[in-house]
Amino acid sequence: MGELLAFALDWGCYTVERSGKVHGLIYKPFMSWISAQFGFHCELVEHTPLRLSAQEVRSWQVMIASVSPEIREPGVQQPQRGGHLVLVYGVDNGVVRFHNLSGYSHNSDSASLPLRVFERFHANRGMLIRATS
Repeated sequence: MGELLAFALDWGCYTVERSGKVHGLIYKPFMSWISAQFGFHCELVEHTPLRLSAQEVRSWQVMIASVSPEIREPGVQQPQRGGHLVLVYGVDNGVVRFHNLSGYSHNSDSASLPLRVFERFHANRGMLIRATS
């Protein structure tokens, strides 16, 4: 993890405070890095409701979506939007399937929410990512 963070910092994917605290992911440098280093094709998604961007999520293409960290507690009615990233790997029959690695043990590895609930937390931005080969 430390080595990956060092590479990401070299590519400008994060900003770091003087105290050493690392701030949120900067999409464009991140997309350039993983394209060059790992061969992924990336597409920036901005100002797009999930019901539209989710149409691009397939078995060969995933979405890193910006959501509220409050997504860990889906009952929250008026969450902030953004500030946390999850990996959306499936959207079908009105259900969003995603990995939330900083979720709680019962909902971190593989979580699912109805699309309308997920949208309350979604910041209408993210990145579509797929392998190029």
